[in-house]
Amino acid sequence: MKSIIGGKMAVAALVIAAAGCATAEPTATVTSGGGPTMQQAQQEAYNGPKARVAVNKFTIKSAKGHGELGQGLADMLTTAMFNSNRFIVLDRTDVGAVMQEQDLGASGRIKQETAAPIGQMEGAELLVTAAVTAFEPNAGGAIGGIGVPIGGGAALGVGGGGKQAYMAMDLKVVDTKTGRIVGAVTVEGKSTDWFAGIGGAIGGVPIPFGIGMYQNTPMEKAIRVCIVKAVDYIASQTPAQYYHK
Repeated sequence: MKSIIGGKMAVAALVIAAAGCATAEPTATVTSGGGPTMQQAQQEAYNGPKARVAVNKFTIKSAKGHGELGQGLADMLTTAMFNSNRFIVLDRTDVGAVMQEQDLGASGRIKQETAAPIGQMEGAELLVTAAVTAFEPNAGGAIGGIGVPIGGGAALGVGGGGKQAYMAMDLKVVDTKTGRIVGAVTVEGKSTDWFAGIGGAIGGVPIPFGIGMYQNTPMEKAIRVCIVKAVDYIASQTPAQYYHK
């Protein structure tokens, strides 16, 4: 009996030691998306098998959440939709810079063979908008527990106290030709992380610099849950006629 108990204690010690080693030295990872190449994107037919979409800056209606949260979430959703390879994603965040470059080409101040032509920007068929209605980085706490999976590649850690985070957003998909809403859903993300645990990331989209304070926290996982669910919803609920065959 003593040998069995001793063996279990040794395994537990190794797990906790591994958790400690996992955070001993910071590491850097370059994340590469799985979408099309630049050449493929430029050659994408307007009537191709994808819907042309643009993502608007999120509106923050929750009591918590700072000014850069709306743009940061929109950037994450844009990247996730691009990586899904189901959409032609049009950038509207920096559209002013694109227009400025085209105007510069039309001014005659740069070589015409290198100038970006005017009149070839693509229009979005669908506009994705979202309002964050709840944002709670510290929604509650818990004590004790063991490591258990929570899905999507994430897992709770082993032992220690815990924090909880919660996020909710109302997402709409709007037809830009008619202004009609073709899809609407409330997306929620909940996450618990343990102080001594080994956390996992949900989704492969990096956290933008503007909301980097939530990295490696339960709030990051709650955000990622919302983003993954949002992309799944948009891809599955977009009416078939927008996916041109």
